[in-house]
Amino acid sequence: MKVGIVGPALSGKSTLFSLLTGVEPGPAGKGAPPQATARVPDPRLIRLSEIFRPKKTTHAVIEFVDFAPFGGNCEISGEVAGRLKACDALVMVIRAHRDPAVPWPSSPVRPESSFLGFLYEMILNDLCQAESILSRNKDRKRTPEETRLLERCRALLEDTRPICAGTWSEQEAAYLRGIAFLSARPLLVAVNLDEEQLLARDYDGRKELLSACGEAGYPVVEFCGSLEKEISRLGRQEQAEFLAGYGLTESGITRVAAAVYDLLSLCTFFTLGEDEVRAWTVREGTPARKAAGRIHSDMERGFIRAEVIGFEEFMALGGSLKTAREQGKLRLEGKDYPVRDGEIIHVRFNV
Repeated sequence: MKVGIVGPALSGKSTLFSLLTGVEPGPAGKGAPPQATARVPDPRLIRLSEIFRPKKTTHAVIEFVDFAPFGGNCEISGEVAGRLKACDALVMVIRAHRDPAVPWPSSPVRPESSFLGFLYEMILNDLCQAESILSRNKDRKRTPEETRLLERCRALLEDTRPICAGTWSEQEAAYLRGIAFLSARPLLVAVNLDEEQLLARDYDGRKELLSACGEAGYPVVEFCGSLEKEISRLGRQEQAEFLAGYGLTESGITRVAAAVYDLLSLCTFFTLGEDEVRAWTVREGTPARKAAGRIHSDMERGFIRAEVIGFEEFMALGGSLKTAREQGKLRLEGKDYPVRDGEIIHVRFNV
């Protein structure tokens, strides 16, 4: 999965990229934007690793791309639009913090304006694309049903609503994926606060921003980039104590990663062993046989059954596979079983 991080200058966009991936982006320039993988924070994986003490603990990962900051009008060039469309989802970083590098309040920060500027630019980009496709009246490959679908898309865009706000059948959604409208991409809005705003749980323009995002159907996560930098330098116990001082139970980076998972309808399952405890990422509802293929192609090809137990149930049994087997708590599931988040899976296969 590839997630693009976008936003205006001074929003904290590259800070978020660095916190997620551990990679410092270079200076903005021509060519492909920086990209790197990020470990998905998961306390369940850490707990399983503490129990089994394997030689290796492997987190699930997501690839992030740090796009160059947008200008004041959020204009999206054709080249940038193409790169954005190659992403499975987007995270837009909105600046609410009062950076001393920018005069305040003589240059007020308007989170809602930043969001709407990017939203309208995506919609305009898609409207031009829809008009271009519809103008090709002699396109013999397009059916009347597809023409009507495109006309519905145009009407939605003319109403300044993104494609993802529409209601589409599975067949219609498949056709639209082929067109790759920009505003069809799932989008997470990440609002970067300063410490005072984080403690107050408020900032100028919050109500208006949340309303605009809610109307467009985009989820919002609020975080404090400067605080996250401090947290990243601490150990686990110190992090928990530090967060508690701000009334938080988990870091903003953890919440951003979890929100991206929800945005893409992803889930995590775990495999256990003395050599490795590992988290794997699949789409929600992925059949067990396909999930086994994420581990190894031989497991998918020779799939017989999967032994399955949920994380919470496993922990209630003392974190013991032996106890789970003795009490008959390991379920045997077939190839079409839809994998659920947090399940521990052992695949039986034969090739």
